[in-house]
Amino acid sequence: MEKAEFSLLFGAYIKKLRQENKMTQPELADKLGNNFQNISAIERGEFTITIYSAQKFADAFEIKLSTLFKGFEDYSFKKEE
Repeated sequence: MEKAEFSLLFGAYIKKLRQENKMTQPELADKLGNNFQNISAIERGEFTITIYSAQKFADAFEIKLSTLFKGFEDYSFKKEE
């Protein structure tokens, strides 16, 4: 998987989690200590986040980092079918 494709899929997955947790972009940004423009850019696949940021997302969604990655793996596999 190319980096651009990964970023698009991961961003879509983050958006899915945010919506499932009934959060707005500004609410998620507050939990992350970030701004909603950055959340929007991540969800559009414009940024590839770091492992540190992934941990912050997992914390915001109150899940383990491994659960975040496993969920993404399952999500991206379904999108590729």
